[in-house]
Amino acid sequence: MSRRRSAFATTAVVAVFAWFYSFALAVPVDTGSVSSLWQARGHAWFGAFLARVLDGLSFLWGSVVRYEYAAAPESAWPVLVFVVLLSGLVYASLRTGGDGAYSVAGRVLGASLLAGGLTNLFVIVEAVVASPYGAAQLSAMAWSRPDDGIWLALSLGVVGGVVAAHVVTLVQLAVAVSERAEREDSPASVKAPRLNPAQGRTRAVRVATWGALPTLGLALGGGFVWDHGPDVYSDAAADARQGWVHVVWFAHASLAPPDDPYSLGGTFDTLIWLPRTLSSVVLVALIWLAIRLAVIRWQRGAEPSVLGVVMWCWGMVAVVAVVVGLVEGALVPVPELAPPTHTLPAYTRAFDNVADALRFAAFFGWVTGVAVALALRLSGGTVTEPETAEPVPEGSMDR
Repeated sequence: MSRRRSAFATTAVVAVFAWFYSFALAVPVDTGSVSSLWQARGHAWFGAFLARVLDGLSFLWGSVVRYEYAAAPESAWPVLVFVVLLSGLVYASLRTGGDGAYSVAGRVLGASLLAGGLTNLFVIVEAVVASPYGAAQLSAMAWSRPDDGIWLALSLGVVGGVVAAHVVTLVQLAVAVSERAEREDSPASVKAPRLNPAQGRTRAVRVATWGALPTLGLALGGGFVWDHGPDVYSDAAADARQGWVHVVWFAHASLAPPDDPYSLGGTFDTLIWLPRTLSSVVLVALIWLAIRLAVIRWQRGAEPSVLGVVMWCWGMVAVVAVVVGLVEGALVPVPELAPPTHTLPAYTRAFDNVADALRFAAFFGWVTGVAVALALRLSGGTVTEPETAEPVPEGSMDR
């Protein structure tokens, strides 16, 4: 997309953020009361979701939106980091892609999620640096840091994506009416070699396979790390390395079978291993399918630049990981350490999974983008359209 349209759409997303901020500064809200109100009406899950969305506004410095257990922001640095990341990632995502409405909305959503995930990691690192204990209590401090910025990014990505798509559409209509087409160079102006259908499908499968390998490797390695992480042994929380893994790891990426980490007997429990394996398989399969469809679409037009490929894949991994974590937490029952009378509702587990999934995608999703960019470059090849046979003059054949 052209620089002008990308700048207009990015400004619209930042304007939506400013509107959210003005609401948070002007309207005092107790999110706990909002949740209790909907719980009394028999819609506890919706009340919990609405409270999480409003909790995102409490991330903003100076906000009057409060939750009874959350402390007010002590510094404006996280908000400044979020704004810078949001502006840069949204502009880079829009600049390196097409100007279709759905494409714009999807890229804005992915960029917003990445901004929220990276800001959440910044908040955790900031707490570690400011703590007198340093990295020794990383896991404990990470859990004391709220995930409000992630929910702000989620709501901003949905609303900002819709607004940005409308802005780009209006700009296109204005250009068409005034008959002043923009002449700026864009990545879409470079034509890619045309492949015949069979070779195009083969290339798409190959690139998708290479692109899904990093996530598969992380899932296989995650099974081993999970079995020896801080969720298994409480004393491991004091280990800085295990604490960092606990912060950034997607808790459900565990294809390696554990020996029942909730039991000291070391028995094999399929109730724990099987759901995590299924969610990991679904995550890898969806990433593979999304890359394959994207490569096929790129072959029909033109492949984006290397930065465009990395940004698209990074945002795609963030969106897919959040969806898988949300659905897995809502549908798959997870054994709890607490007594049956104190088990958490399924929607609470699902909302907690959103933060874990987005931290995973923000920390590791770029690896998928790099793998796809390298696979595209190595499998570029040459023009493979079959050559047409030259006509043979009549009577020139030997009789």
